Amino acid sequence: KGFMKKLFKVVAVLMIIILIGVIGFKLWSAKLVNEAMALKDVSIDMSKVEDGVYEGHSELGPVIVDVKVIVKNYEIVDIEILEHQNGLGQAANAIVKDMVDKNTYDVDAVSGATVSSEIIMNAVNDALQKGLE
Repeated sequence: KGFMKKLFKVVAVLMIIILIGVIGFKLWSAKLVNEAMALKDVSIDMSKVEDGVYEGHSELGPVIVDVKVIVKNYEIVDIEILEHQNGLGQAANAIVKDMVDKNTYDVDAVSGATVSSEIIMNAVNDALQKGLE
């Protein structure tokens, strides 16, 4: 009986610790998503972005992104992700194809990778600002 009681207490304490950890992670993750969605981007009119190669940077929490954006004839022709540290989240690198196809940094976030998506878009916005006339 004594061993079972101790085992039950240990298991109960471990479950509480795990539950607190999960709740804490969920709260931290939700906070990060809200902060990412609140990042300020400058409105970019592509007809005012000069031809060139521009680098941009953005970071929030564990997510750090550096990009290189190539603009020709007022169009984004390529976006290269130079660095993408994405912490525990999924990489959202696929979003760059959408940005090139639509000729804008302002596209829908990749499902399941909201923070990374927002940081990549913010880094591209940062790069494009450097090309404004």
